[in-house]
Amino acid sequence: MIFMQQFDTESSIYTYSLADKESRESIFIDPVAAHVEDYLKLLENYGCKLKFSLETHIHSNHVSGSGLLRQ
Repeated sequence: MIFMQQFDTESSIYTYSLADKESRESIFIDPVAAHVEDYLKLLENYGCKLKFSLETHIHSNHVSGSGLLRQ
């Protein structure tokens, strides 16, 4: 299992990414829209493919990146 935690200083939101080492399928939890390019680079660096993006709750202090990651 690959686990990473990212922190957005502007919104004080933690984003988590998990990936299976064998299948390279990954998930982002609570992605921030402003960092979508960073997340895509992270996937590329680890040779992972995004399978899911999950929002644990509605965030009033940032725009979700899930829709952008889906595209």
